[in-house]
Parts: sequence; C-alpha cells; structure tokens
Amino acid sequence: MRAPDRARTAPSTWLVELVPPFLVALVLLPFVISGGRAWPWVPATIDLDVYVLAVRDMLAGGNIYTTQSPGYGLFFIYPPIAAVLMTPLAIGPYALWQVLWTAAGVAAQQAVLRRCGAPRGWRLAVLGVLLVLAVEPIRTTLGYGQVNTFLMFLVVADLLPDAEGERRWLPRGSLIGLAAAIKLTPALFIVFAFLVGRRRLGLTAVASFAVLTLVGAVFQPTRSLEFFGGLAAGDTRTAGPIYVGNQSLLGVVTRLVDDDGRLVTLAGLALAGTVALLSAVVARQWWLRGRRVFAVALVGMGTCLASPLSWTHHHVWVVVLAMAVLLGWRDATLPRWVLWVAGGWVVWVSLCLPLALLPYGQEVERSYGPLQELVANLGPVTGLVLLVGLAVRLLRRTDEPAPAEAVAADRA
Repeated sequence: MRAPDRARTAPSTWLVELVPPFLVALVLLPFVISGGRAWPWVPATIDLDVYVLAVRDMLAGGNIYTTQSPGYGLFFIYPPIAAVLMTPLAIGPYALWQVLWTAAGVAAQQAVLRRCGAPRGWRLAVLGVLLVLAVEPIRTTLGYGQVNTFLMFLVVADLLPDAEGERRWLPRGSLIGLAAAIKLTPALFIVFAFLVGRRRLGLTAVASFAVLTLVGAVFQPTRSLEFFGGLAAGDTRTAGPIYVGNQSLLGVVTRLVDDDGRLVTLAGLALAGTVALLSAVVARQWWLRGRRVFAVALVGMGTCLASPLSWTHHHVWVVVLAMAVLLGWRDATLPRWVLWVAGGWVVWVSLCLPLALLPYGQEVERSYGPLQELVANLGPVTGLVLLVGLAVRLLRRTDEPAPAEAVAADRA
C-alpha cells in the first residue's frame, strides 16, 4: 500500500495539529516570564519588545544596538539583516504581533515534529501541547517572543523533507543561509552539508547567507561594521558567560575555572570550536546510514555547545533529538547507550534544573560548591560525552562502509 502523501494533507488536519498547542500557548504565555498578566492578557514577551523597539529606532534613523527595552534593559544583538527582515513589526498593535508571533512559533515547532517523523493528526497536536507545557526551551522561547524555533525550522525544512518529492519554492540551502544570516550559529549546518556531499545545498546556503548579509550592510552599513567587529562574538551586554543560564561549553569552562579572563575565554572557545566540528563529523556517519533526524539533532546540539552564549531557551534542538531517541528506541537503530545518554540530555534540558534549583545572577555562580557546579554544568557535559562517545565508536568502526545508495543519493 502506498504511503499517504503528507504534502497533500487536508486543511482540517493542519488545524487539528496546530490549534490545540496554539491555544495552550496563548493561555500559558502570561505566566512564563515574570511581569505578565493573565487578565487583561498582557504577556511579558520581553525579547519581542526589543525587536519592535529596534525596528522602530532603525526606521527613525537610530542605532539598533543602543536600543534598550524599558525595565529589563535588554539590547538588540542580532545582525542588521535581522532588523531589516523584522520591519513589519513596526506596523500595527503590539498585542496583535504577540499573537501572530506565538502562532508562528507553534506552527514552526509542529512542522519540525512532522518532518522528524511524528504521527499526523491529533497525536501531533498532543505532542505539541506537551512541548509547550513541559520543554523549557520551547516554553520560554514562546514566552520571551524569541526566534529560536524559527531558526530550527529553517534548517530542518532544508534538510528533512516533509514528504517524498516535496515541492520546493526555494532551492534547498537558501533557508539555512537565512538562518545563519539571522544568527551565526546555524552556519555549522553549511559545514555539515559539504561533509555529507550536499555540495549544491551548501553552496546555495553560502550564497543565501552572503546576499542577505550584504542586504543588511546596504541598509545599515555602520551597524554591520559594529556587529561583525564585536557583537558577533556573543556580547549581549547584559550577562557574561559565567551566568548559569549559559549552557554552552564556554560557560562550563568559565564556571569551573572561576575566571572569564581572555586566556580562559580563548581556551573555552577553542574547545567549543573543536566540539562543533566533531558534531558535524560524527553526524555525517549517521546521515549516510539513513539516521538523518539523529544526524541533524547532533549538529543542532553542536551549535548549542559551541556558541559563546547558549541560554537555556536556545536549546530548542532538544525537540529533534527527542524525536531521534523515540525513533531509535522503536526501530532499535541506535545503540542502547546512545539512547540513554541522549534521552538523559533531553530530559535534563527540558526540566532546566540549573535555573530551577540554583541561585543565579550578579555572578553568584563564583561561589558555587561542588554539587552546585554539577547541576550547573551537567547538561553541556552530557552533550559532550555523547559526541565523544559517538566519535570513539566511529573510530572503532572505520572499516564499516556507508551504504552505497545513501552516498550516491547525497551526491546527486
């Protein structure tokens, strides 16, 4: 029997899959970030606040990098092209954008689930509701009004088709280039594309990134120099790498050494860069063996570990890894130890125990005891253990060739 063509799904199915998690998100939104009110409905989407204020300042001829949100003191830290693309935020009432931004975020997460093999219909709706309620990066990305889920969707849409023979309006790679232009870390997927032999996809991503960055420079030349001259290194001007909400490898090194000096920072970044490349190399082997959801999840994890600052809500890639674990458990296609370690990382990141159990802010992290350091750093260390373990496994199986048909398909 021929499998149903998911690209031709009835509109009613899309509504069933989207409406329940969207409604749950709207109800939950005022309670996610402190300062929100349930009635009248006024969520504290503080990052969306910054985007709107930055766009308005840009249109008025101001500096997007001096825009600061009232009360919270947050800054706009993305490349200029991000502000250019967000220009529509200056039109219409802010409450409308809060609703539309939430709807788009939920739609993006549901599309990622679907492309990762989640069942369609009401079961996808239930999974979406569970994500909104129980997965901290998803919940707080919606609560802050952040872009993390959008970026994940852009990457997944280029690498994991919705259905065989999926009709494309844009060439594959263009969306990865867009994601990398908005936030540099998805550029690791361009490296991954070349490693798996998807040369055309990789070149398209490079071209997309270059064109969009150039557009940002045309509209905001001075701001482009400012961004790539300093902000690109991850300076948020609000919290340093030692902050426990930073769940990157640089954060781990800074907290363990209790020093955020130049040498320690360089050492942490060197480790992060090595791990980023390691994640892409390890993921290549799984991609060529047909475990593509798992491969994409590993590279996504690599972006989180390698970024100088990876706040807990940046770890939305936990969604893709969770799907890979579920698929691997059902099909017995992943080693049992991989399922346990990856599954442990999924649960840990979803619960976000570092922020739930530890004091944080004002550099109180410098006074952490051994047990507190364990809680603060276990997430990134678990991710590192998974990647290193997979690398060791790969070295021991170098004589085991990848399926010829997989290699041929990726080089086509």
